[in-house]
This record gives sequence, structure tokens and C-alpha cells, in this order.
Amino acid sequence: MPTETIASVVANGVVAAPVADSAVLLAEHPDRALLLSGEETGERVAIHCEATSFDATTADLRGVAALRIRGGRILTSQRLILSFWPTEPAEPALSRLLAFIGNRPLVGYYLDFTVGLLDRLVQPMVGMPLPNQRIEVSSLYYGRRAKVPGKYAVDLRLDSILRDLDLPPRAGEDAYASALASAMVYLRLEPPRP
Repeated sequence: MPTETIASVVANGVVAAPVADSAVLLAEHPDRALLLSGEETGERVAIHCEATSFDATTADLRGVAALRIRGGRILTSQRLILSFWPTEPAEPALSRLLAFIGNRPLVGYYLDFTVGLLDRLVQPMVGMPLPNQRIEVSSLYYGRRAKVPGKYAVDLRLDSILRDLDLPPRAGEDAYASALASAMVYLRLEPPRP
């Protein structure tokens, strides 16, 4: 079975690949094993990308920031900040990112763009898009604000969400500041259960 067919089957969750083919694919793509691991850590990863445009199908990746969330804590000491340059291959940095993410759910703002951009680069490397669960913080916020009587328009800009939730403003416009802000919004809206 060709790699593209197995990847589409795995991504769509229709049928698992035969055991022999899975072992061969995992050996060919060690990053795939991390993404498909059944191990549950209870952690989340807040992630944000910087790119040359807002079109995930054509933009060039310039930077990625990711940090882990464990329980009610943002582990800023366990962060990954990567820069990408057009003259250098992206695969080594993307392998580091995949190892950092693993199978953890991804948390972010404008997450469809971030994951769409990463999928375009990761899929040729591992034969499949990122299978991670996605948690969009603007959707969480909208779900909370839409229940307020008399509130018809909801401002979904990240800085407005931070202000409304009484969280500190972003310390910059870079990927790390946005990933950190997304993590704070996530913990405010979805606090861990004891």
C-alpha cells in the first residue's frame, strides 16, 4: 500500500494500516511514532506560528513557539522557539517541534492557520498531517461570551480577549507572546479539574 494511501487512511481514521506496514512506516518516519503514541501525559501544548502571509497554503514559515501546559501551570521553562530561514532546510527544526509536541493536544489562537501551515511542511516528512486534538481559544471564549444576555457582538481579537478576562497584555507581537497569551486564555476558560 503506498504511503499516501496509508496516510490518508490514518488521517481520516477509517481503517488502521496493517501491522507489518505500520512497523515499516514508523521505522521510515520516527516522528510519526511520537504523533501516534497512545501515551497520555495530561499536558497540552500552546503553539503559534509566524509566517510571511496569512495564507497557509502559500506562506513561508518564519518562526514557531510552543510551550507546555501541565495542570494549571504554564511551563515557560519548557518552551521551544524555532526560527526558519529560506536558505536552510526545515526538517531538523520540524523534527524537534514534533518531538516537543508529541501526541499532546494543541492550544492556540487562529489555530487553523498554524496547523494548516505546519501540516503543509510536516506531511511530506512523516506522510500524514498532525493528528493532534486542537483547542481554539477564541472558540472557547466565544462559547462563554455568547451566553451573556444582550451581548450580540463578541470581539474575538486576542488582545481584547486578554483584556476582558483580566489577563496581562501580550509582551510583544512575536510567536512566543501569542503562544503564552493563548495558554493563559485556555487556563482561564478551562481550568484543570482537581
